[in-house]
Amino acid sequence: MTAKQDFLMEIGCEEIPSRFLPGAMKQLEQGAADLLKENRLEYGAIETYATPRRLVVLIKALSCEQADLVEKVKGPPVDRAYDEQGEPTKALHGFVKNQGISIDQIEEEVIKNARYVIVRKEIPGRLTAELLNELMPQLIRKLSFPRPMYWESKDVRFARPIRWILALYDQTIIRFKYAGLEADNITYGHRFLAPGPFEIKKVEEYFSCLQDKYIILDHNRRREIILEQLKEKAEENGGTALVDDDLLEEVIYLVEYPVAIDGSFDEAYLDLPQEVPITSMQNHQRYFPIVEKDSGRLLPHFIGISNNLFHPNIRKGYAKVLQARLADGRFFFNEDRKEPLEKYVDQLKSVVFLESLGTLDQKRARLIDLAGKLGHELELSAENIEKTRRIAHLCKADLVTSMVKEFTELQGVMGREYARLSDEPEEVALGIYEHYLPRYPGDDLPSYTEAALVSLADRIDTLAGCFATGIQPTGSQDPYGLRRQAQGAVNILLNLEINIALKRYINLALEVLSGELKLEAEKCREIECSLHDFLLQRIRFSFQEREIAHEVVEAVLTVPFNNAAELFKRAEVLDDQKQGPLLNDVIAAYNRVANLAENAPGGEPEPSILTERAEKNLYEKWQETLTRFENANTTMEKLTVLQNLKNPIDNFFDDVMVMVDDEKLRLNRLNLVAGVTQLFHQVANFSKIQAP
Repeated sequence: MTAKQDFLMEIGCEEIPSRFLPGAMKQLEQGAADLLKENRLEYGAIETYATPRRLVVLIKALSCEQADLVEKVKGPPVDRAYDEQGEPTKALHGFVKNQGISIDQIEEEVIKNARYVIVRKEIPGRLTAELLNELMPQLIRKLSFPRPMYWESKDVRFARPIRWILALYDQTIIRFKYAGLEADNITYGHRFLAPGPFEIKKVEEYFSCLQDKYIILDHNRRREIILEQLKEKAEENGGTALVDDDLLEEVIYLVEYPVAIDGSFDEAYLDLPQEVPITSMQNHQRYFPIVEKDSGRLLPHFIGISNNLFHPNIRKGYAKVLQARLADGRFFFNEDRKEPLEKYVDQLKSVVFLESLGTLDQKRARLIDLAGKLGHELELSAENIEKTRRIAHLCKADLVTSMVKEFTELQGVMGREYARLSDEPEEVALGIYEHYLPRYPGDDLPSYTEAALVSLADRIDTLAGCFATGIQPTGSQDPYGLRRQAQGAVNILLNLEINIALKRYINLALEVLSGELKLEAEKCREIECSLHDFLLQRIRFSFQEREIAHEVVEAVLTVPFNNAAELFKRAEVLDDQKQGPLLNDVIAAYNRVANLAENAPGGEPEPSILTERAEKNLYEKWQETLTRFENANTTMEKLTVLQNLKNPIDNFFDDVMVMVDDEKLRLNRLNLVAGVTQLFHQVANFSKIQAP
């Protein structure tokens, strides 16, 4: 055996849900790396692969044995190891006996300022093949899944029952036992096209064998094949495939041997809102729609990805199940449109939003009130406020329609379409759809103010209501998606530059809720603090996503701010100036005054008490700066104003003793430096930023 060989383990299972596999591969790679490191096994690289029926780890250039370990064992202190004559004591004799060594093998070493007797023991490394028998069951046991199953015993859990395990170290079979199975060198091919079993004699044969048995093991290669086939089939049908990234990721892990099969449906279904057939194809059947390349208009064709070779019956089956879904969609659409959207509003009274927060109709009433308040806060016109309230009134009505009950993914979409059919203004119809935006990270935002205000109202109503009734995310648990709701609100506030203070935004929601939930003032203050901190965490996360330095984020978040968009602009400028002389001067000036400002009793400094020229000059410059600061329109202008205070501050501390015995004079000077510090705090807490 050479010094290094490849090791491969394949865990063969019943079909694993596709959403489990990307995470399982990461766990498998990290778990293997951790175990190898813990056991002093050197290797070249770790690769992981997954299909619905197998999880595979390949460890390249794995050393044939552990590195030897030199272990240091501490014995008694030297002063206890030897008596006054320098002879070994009973303590030393006992130590060497326990370690199985002689006294001439011991050494001495200083440990924590005391000298001890030590012995260095060399532990020879074990053979890798022996260790793998112990480590691989540990590695499998470490894998966790959202909803594991157990079958052999309750101690053995996995995503789905394990049916075989292949484990080879080059040509050597690693015969460990797990889940009632013994690992060997047997694998299985494609369930339908080459069921197996097949013997693998050495690791290097494994990949070619699987390829011969209709297994495309590498998920990246499956992605390439699927995209190539989608392009080819779509062009044959006169269009281009509509590829949703999430659907593509799912399909990659649904098949071991992807084969694209195109099909068609009745053109009559194209008169439905385009989202209905697209949703039927993507969400329900895992098909890829085909659209016109230039216009994006849906064509009556689709592409499914089969885990089998082409057969006409597969195409017929694909088309048949889609036709049934589309027929359902047409029926629901025709039934729903018999009534205007307004008629569905009354049915919201029978649908519970959250038990602690009443029905959807109660939420609707709160949204109308809150969206109107937000409109007044932004000083919108009466016409635009009324438009905002109308969107809020109708935005949940489609939830009780037959179409949305059956196709829940179409909430908002059908509200928009039914509003258009009901002759609602286009901005109202569009607002009904857009009030759900953004639905996930990177999603579109509402395109105009009225829709954005209803989205903000919807999110803060849910957040404030849940916080008021004791529903809050804990650790990784967030069953009501409150972090997502908060992140969406923050993204709207940041990107659309909605000019409303964060605390005001929260308090408007609490004003609307307080009567319904009978919230007392003290309780409202408590909710406001908790919710403010929660939203600040989302703002902090957004800033970090935008690659603003951590220290800058903390500097701006620990001082007052008007709105999230203004805060972000401030953080951007500070981040950009982090290595420049301007910010360096500002930080230096700030640190000199801020160090003493904490001792100030509070209050305005009295000019008549100022005696020294330097303190009078600082006071005058501060007063001038107050006016200039108010007139500064940008953060850069404000930083320049603050920079101009550096020399007066330096002169003050060079020439004036602040902590004098005269209490009145001392306190007045402390109030002066505190006042100057507060001016800096209108931009940031500069103590959080490390000077360049």
